[in-house]
Amino acid sequence: MATVTPPTQEEIENLREKVRTELEKNGEDNFAKVDLERLNSDEAYIGKFWLHAQQMGGDNKENTVKLVVDTLLWRKKFGVENISEDTINKAVLERGEVYSHGRDKEGCKLLVICVRKHVKDAQNSEDGKKHFVMMLENLEKEEPEKKITIMFDSEGAGIRNMEIEAIQFLINTIMHYYPNFVSKIIVYNMPWILGTIWKLVKTFLPVKAVEMIKF
Repeated sequence: MATVTPPTQEEIENLREKVRTELEKNGEDNFAKVDLERLNSDEAYIGKFWLHAQQMGGDNKENTVKLVVDTLLWRKKFGVENISEDTINKAVLERGEVYSHGRDKEGCKLLVICVRKHVKDAQNSEDGKKHFVMMLENLEKEEPEKKITIMFDSEGAGIRNMEIEAIQFLINTIMHYYPNFVSKIIVYNMPWILGTIWKLVKTFLPVKAVEMIKF
């Protein structure tokens, strides 16, 4: 894997200028004010997009600008800045499906997905997604300069607990909207019966995401 290098001060300013141009094209009403403020004040945040884009291949500057704009558009549309425990159904929070606990061997905080506690719930599907995003936001704020590891704790899980759409949302979110934030994805204690489902899931994922998954 090629070595990734952080942007220079000149590259950061150049990126900001290019991003501002794209923001104007899309209309600033389509972006959250808090995200625009962070873009202008947090150089480390821009650096995360830069480092993430280096692993995509192609023109790094163009890829970085696209990542920034797509992420900020998504954050506004998904309502990230307004997500809190008060906006999530209490039943979703009490399931204990997603939580942070401990660190891996490299010192990355663990975000645990307890697969056996997942149930297909059309009524609360959006709240489940919001809960996951809220956890990502909290961890990123706690240690903004560090990466996390996501662990699917599959002990005791069965086919009824596996939902391909939910897994796709989870992985697509971290791959496209949380740049250079997730170190790896660990699938822990996977029952053999779920192996086929994971093989199917991987066919829907980008190559980079598949490379991050460890069994």
